[in-house]
Amino acid sequence: MSALSLWLNNFTPLRTAHTRVYLSGQSVSMIGIWLQQTAMALLVYQLSGGQAFALGVSALCSSVPILAFSLFTGGLADRYDRRKLLIGCHLLEIALTFAIAAMIQAEHVQLAHIYVFAFLMGCVNSVYFPTQQAFLFDLAGMDNIRKLISINSMILNVCRTVGPTLAGYLVAQVGMSAAFWANGLSYWVVIFSLISLRGVNQERRQGQTAASLIEALAHIRDTLTLRNLYICCATLTMFGLGTLALLPAVAHGDPRRTGLLLAAAASGSLVYAFFLSPVISHIKRMGLTLSLTLVWMGGWLIVSALSQWLALQLIALFMFGLATSQAMVTCTSMVQILSPAAMRGRLMGLFSIIGFGLQPVATLIGGFLADRWGVTTTIAVWGLVAVTLAGGLLVQRPWRGWDLTAQS
Repeated sequence: MSALSLWLNNFTPLRTAHTRVYLSGQSVSMIGIWLQQTAMALLVYQLSGGQAFALGVSALCSSVPILAFSLFTGGLADRYDRRKLLIGCHLLEIALTFAIAAMIQAEHVQLAHIYVFAFLMGCVNSVYFPTQQAFLFDLAGMDNIRKLISINSMILNVCRTVGPTLAGYLVAQVGMSAAFWANGLSYWVVIFSLISLRGVNQERRQGQTAASLIEALAHIRDTLTLRNLYICCATLTMFGLGTLALLPAVAHGDPRRTGLLLAAAASGSLVYAFFLSPVISHIKRMGLTLSLTLVWMGGWLIVSALSQWLALQLIALFMFGLATSQAMVTCTSMVQILSPAAMRGRLMGLFSIIGFGLQPVATLIGGFLADRWGVTTTIAVWGLVAVTLAGGLLVQRPWRGWDLTAQS
């Protein structure tokens, strides 16, 4: 099979009307989310008088509910209609976003209001993230879930590039509140797409009831492949993605250099999503592939930290971006495939804790260590830890030999 036919085959899920409608709505919503996130960071920095620590506090406020509640709120996705849960989440997000936008426009907003807003949005996301991941499985099914997650990742990376650019324009030309109003309006697009998807059935085997939290955790403990997937996701989050927030320090506060470094990592993610994911999606030895990907990620992270040459840093972060996208897509899709229908919501809730909730925590820990060890040393050590953890998984023969075709 040629590389072109593999690439075209990766878009098979888009041929279904349900998937096209939902992903179109998601695309608009993701751009709105990046608009808001960029504007909120600028607003926090402005209200705090230029304190970088306030940015970390804001990020932590949004992640605390995900860390605290996702294991429990994920169970909602196992018990109730996921489509309706998603609509409810977006309606709450609209109310919160419009409220803070009105406060900003009236010039009544304070830093404490932003922290409360971030916390409440995190509460909604503790329900939304596991529900949305389980809903993707309802849309695609077992055969196409890896492809659909790759496409969703591609959309996310495109929006991550477009959103901040639009945010800068809106804030400069219209005002800070414009990005929040635009994000609130974008949620209506995805709500209308969800309303039109009445024919999507929540996958549940006959006679099966939702699993308890203890049963879900016991299933992870007793399933080597699933347990190792969570370890890989934690490694990716703590010692990979968590380092991106330290890049301004690597660039010594130079905005141009910082932008180049972040763009290099994002470009690697885009190249993976567009060109490599169709090929890698056909690999069956997932344990071996995922561990080697994390070794690749950690190795290039070490190179980026130790090099003082900008060109080499950009190459290293591009390679790093390739690895992070591959690892995240693989972890997400494999957890979906290995999760029993009765506990998929809870298992994706735990995945949300590790994949999303831990990133601000990793950033805070990294910043603390960077102030004491130096940022290059900290990033290099974290890259070495990632390589070591991935290498430790490779020692396990069942993990190395895990064949997805045998699993399915």
